[in-house]
Amino acid sequence: MSVSFKGKSKKMTWSQVRRDVKRVSPELTKIIDDLSPGDEHWLLKVAYPYGSQVMQKSLLTLPNSQGDIVPITDQTIAPDIRDGLKYNLYSNPLSLILKNSFEIYLPMKDRALSLAGLLAEGSVFGASRMLEPHRIEEPIFLWEMTSGARSVFTLPRITDEIKHTKLQKVFGINASVPRSLMQQFNVFRELANSDNIGKEPWQGEILYFSESWFKHLNDKAWQTFYDYFHHSREGITSSWRVQPIYHNLIFSLILSEYESRPNAYIMDIAQYLINMGVGTFTGLGPALNTLSGPWDIIQTAYCDVYDIKNYPPVIIQPQFFNMREPGSSPVYYSLQFPCAIEFKPSTRKKVSIITDLHEIRSLMRRYERDFLADKYNLGGTSLYELFRKVQYDYFHSASDLHEGMLSSTEMASDVGLRTTVDGVVHDEFPASCLFSRGCIRLTHL
Repeated sequence: MSVSFKGKSKKMTWSQVRRDVKRVSPELTKIIDDLSPGDEHWLLKVAYPYGSQVMQKSLLTLPNSQGDIVPITDQTIAPDIRDGLKYNLYSNPLSLILKNSFEIYLPMKDRALSLAGLLAEGSVFGASRMLEPHRIEEPIFLWEMTSGARSVFTLPRITDEIKHTKLQKVFGINASVPRSLMQQFNVFRELANSDNIGKEPWQGEILYFSESWFKHLNDKAWQTFYDYFHHSREGITSSWRVQPIYHNLIFSLILSEYESRPNAYIMDIAQYLINMGVGTFTGLGPALNTLSGPWDIIQTAYCDVYDIKNYPPVIIQPQFFNMREPGSSPVYYSLQFPCAIEFKPSTRKKVSIITDLHEIRSLMRRYERDFLADKYNLGGTSLYELFRKVQYDYFHSASDLHEGMLSSTEMASDVGLRTTVDGVVHDEFPASCLFSRGCIRLTHL
């Protein structure tokens, strides 16, 4: 038994791939149909196994003729493919997700920062450098991308060495016992690609457009095609572009009246929570299907082979909160799995998680008071609506909780945290797990 990360690719014409595109994007299909592109406008359909690096240090990877996933610059990639897709070198070519999902993230020393949540079927990206070459500010060698979710972990602990050794023997994996939540991904990706899983491995599919699709930038007949990708980019990045100027200015105004300026670490997390509430940044939530990874395989392995006890191996993944959809699922931020983009140097020595949670809640209450009083004329904005629509709850598993905190046992009221991807709702919830030891929940009022 062994673990094999094998992908596959196929060079295709529009007529050959049209049905796949129509399934995820009827609008784009109609636009391209109207253009009737010739066979010189080829596309590359690529299938990546779960956990494989699609972008590594901003460099695209592709399966070669043996199925090995290598950088586009590798000599084992066919010259016509390499030449046709390298127009966005150090970024991805124009891309359309055809199956399952992918995650773009910043690799940090101690964590991975999810940049856009999970990119689902029908998502398009990668046209910026071709459509607006003089307005791109993103540096190269910065972000990475995986097939399936990278920012994932189970709620219950999976650190038992004897049980993990059994997983290694049965599935032929080499990944060590995960000592942190971030390290669990290494185990999941090997389990997902083990030759002993007994079924077809999970794969994510992307369609790459060759450079020939960008040879008509001055042709009015092609303008609708380019506008489609331009508008898609605007939808993804609009809140990011507003946030540094608009949101940060409001935060600064509020803090200027604060009696004693909060610790920088606390400010970063509180501001992130505000942006989570309005849907700018991603939080965390339970995986209820297999679009982001082969969680059926992972959960079965931990139930039947690892023999996990007491609690279901619920998978936590990136998830956005939808403030404008009442009844949508709760989303979480855990101090044990930090998602915040910025962490300024702390102005104090490290203290306890529960103290941090208390200070975060205190600062959030100040934001809430000022937003509800509309001191800064926020009417008509997301910040004005935030605390009128969203509730923040603060959880910890300690027996001696600060005022306003809730016991993590109460997190079990979220059925999603007790549901596996087979749809079974379990009775148990691991209230003492790391995730809930300093956790903030966003729900609708």
